[in-house]
Amino acid sequence: MYTVEHHTGKLCEVRLATPLSEAELQSFVHDLTRVVGGIPGKYVGVTDLMEAHLFPPDATQMMIQYMSSSSPRVVRSGILIGESATFALQVERVLRSSNNDNRRAFRRVDELETWLGEVLSMDERVRLRRFLSSRKM
Repeated sequence: MYTVEHHTGKLCEVRLATPLSEAELQSFVHDLTRVVGGIPGKYVGVTDLMEAHLFPPDATQMMIQYMSSSSPRVVRSGILIGESATFALQVERVLRSSNNDNRRAFRRVDELETWLGEVLSMDERVRLRRFLSSRKM
């Protein structure tokens, strides 16, 4: 299951849960490319991976390719992850491979919100808070 949405400004909102089939993964990348492509100029991404646990190798490789190709357009991108050390290592590997220091993983919502909020307008910060507060607890 996934969602990819753009409601205001330069903020792109993503939620992703595992498991994902190969077809869902391809659909996700297609939808992400479409939504991000509709945002003029650079964008800020927020991704909620709290319901994701491990990605299969093909999914990891596809994410690395997408993130590497989109890196020039990223102002910042924050990824919210859970407590799994194994999944954290996988996400960190994907982030390192994307070659963009403006992408980071967070385990705490407040730290993610503060870091992304530094580069968002007031309307975008309000929308970010709404997105983060609407996630499953």
